[in-house]
Amino acid sequence: MLGTGKMPLYTGAMGGDGHVIITFDAIDYVKRPAELENVKGGYGLLIVGESMIPAFWPGDMALINPHLPPARQKNVILYHTPPHGGDVEAIIKQLNGWSERQWQLQQYNPPREFTEYRHEWPVCHRVVGKYDAR
Repeated sequence: MLGTGKMPLYTGAMGGDGHVIITFDAIDYVKRPAELENVKGGYGLLIVGESMIPAFWPGDMALINPHLPPARQKNVILYHTPPHGGDVEAIIKQLNGWSERQWQLQQYNPPREFTEYRHEWPVCHRVVGKYDAR
C-alpha cells in the first residue's frame, strides 16, 4: 500500500532520560506509504532506544503525520526545542491523555506512566504506522 512520491527519513541518537536527539537532515528518502500520500510534511523516523518495545524496536521506522491532533491511546512523538537553538530533543510514547498543562504518557520497557509539561514539550506529532526493522 504505497503512495506516490517519496518522504524524508530522519534518525537520531540517544540522549539522557530516554530522549532522542533529532537532526532534521534527511538520511534518506523512502517511498511514501498510503497513510501519508497527501500529507504535507509527513515523514519517517528511525527508532532508537528500547523504551517502547514491543510496539517499536530499535531500527523500526515510525510513520508520522505532523498535522493530526493529539489522541488518547495513540503513539506520538513529542518535541522539545531548547530555547537557545541546537539539537531537537524528542520522545516517542503512548499518549494516555492531556490537560492544559501536561501530557500523560506511557512507555512499555520498563513499564511506566508519567507526565511531561506541555510548555517543555510543545510539539506533538501523531504516529500513524510503522515499518518493522529489516
